[in-house]
Amino acid sequence: MKDSKSKRIGFVGTLLFHTGIVALLFFLGFRTPLPFPEEEGILINFGNTDQGAGNKRPAPTQSPAAQKSKPKPVIEKKEAVKQIKKTASSPKEKILTQNTEDAPALLSAEEIAKRKAKKEKAIKLKQEQDKARKIEAEKKRIVEQKRLEDEKAEQERLAEIERENLAEIARQEKITSINNKTKNAFGSGTSNANSQGKTFPSGNQGKINGSPDSNNYTGSGLGNKGNSFDLKGRNSISIPKPQYNLQESGKVVVEVTVDRNGKVTNARPGVSGSTTANLTLFEAAKRAALKAKFNSDSKAPAHQRGTITYHFQLD
Repeated sequence: MKDSKSKRIGFVGTLLFHTGIVALLFFLGFRTPLPFPEEEGILINFGNTDQGAGNKRPAPTQSPAAQKSKPKPVIEKKEAVKQIKKTASSPKEKILTQNTEDAPALLSAEEIAKRKAKKEKAIKLKQEQDKARKIEAEKKRIVEQKRLEDEKAEQERLAEIERENLAEIARQEKITSINNKTKNAFGSGTSNANSQGKTFPSGNQGKINGSPDSNNYTGSGLGNKGNSFDLKGRNSISIPKPQYNLQESGKVVVEVTVDRNGKVTNARPGVSGSTTANLTLFEAAKRAALKAKFNSDSKAPAHQRGTITYHFQLD
């Protein structure tokens, strides 16, 4: 028991002893005195060689130049050494550098407003351009659609004219056949020997300056000249012949619209009375009709309608 108590006392004493030594070393031995102590030197005997003997120093021989020069005080050297030491021992200052990029400058309210207005203007301009393109595309679509509709209507009109012409030809042939049969059956009568035409009463229907070989009872002009016209109260000044290069025969009746100055303002070929449906002949007749000229009449209708008939014959 005593032995254990002695050990504990010895352990505690040893611990306190070593703790005290460590504390003394920490407070007295590990502290660096600031500022640093100055370095001390020793004086060295003046001489001119590294070897020598004796107690007496020979008198120095001085040259005039040496007498004039003054040695620098040792104190200045010490001060210079001290200054160098202090400079060397001073801690280096840490140089701060910035690796990040400069932040963008904040825009003023006026600059923000200008940019916003510019952006809105660009958007508005683009919208207007898109709208204009859409309107232009719609106009083109409407024009193209109207052209197709007009073309289809013209084709239908020409087809209808051709059907009417064929029906008229068939009807005329039937009438001619019936008339021939009647003449053959009953012989030629005397009551209508001096009568010709399609109206009543009897008489020789036609024009004074017409042709006896023509079957047209209205209009003006000679059938053997290739054209005639029917425009009430107006006289023709010039009716050009159609220009065409086609071996095709037939009659084309063109409906014309004439103003008070006698100019043809519109022409529509293939109306009732035509005996052909050839488009080439129709175009030739239309071009010729538009070049026709009639006399001026201030009392005539502003848009007077009539017809010009063209006879196309094989060469």
